[in-house]
Amino acid sequence: MLKLKRVEIHGFKSFYDRTEMKFSGTGIAAVVGPNGCGKSNLSDAISWVLGEQSAKSLRGARMEDVIFAGTRDRKALGMASVTMTLVPDERIFRAHHIGVEPASPDQGSGLARPEAASAEWPVSTTNGHGHSADAHANASKAPKSDAAKAAERTG
Repeated sequence: MLKLKRVEIHGFKSFYDRTEMKFSGTGIAAVVGPNGCGKSNLSDAISWVLGEQSAKSLRGARMEDVIFAGTRDRKALGMASVTMTLVPDERIFRAHHIGVEPASPDQGSGLARPEAASAEWPVSTTNGHGHSADAHANASKAPKSDAAKAAERTG
């Protein structure tokens, strides 16, 4: 089991400025605020970085709608980026070790997905040790990651 440790969003929907949210990894986290403050956009960002490819599911007409479109005071951005850091639950990990070395709890494993207005960008995963594996943005055509292959062998 993995726990959410951190989400960094830049240029995704209403998140013009680079925004970092840290989570303790224990208990329940709640996102509260007034209407229009971006609560649903945070949820959409997490769905998107996990691979959601339906613009409709992300409350848009097309995928370019996830990129900050600009306001009267701020120019439009050409790219959106979401990075999510996950850490293993050490209690669960020790009980169900599958032969994959975990990253340190502070470093965690990351999943990042950039979206550019004019080009296709890969989805990139990092395991906290500086190694990375790239997959195409279209998950149906993406090769299986080493972690997915390891999970299939042990599962």
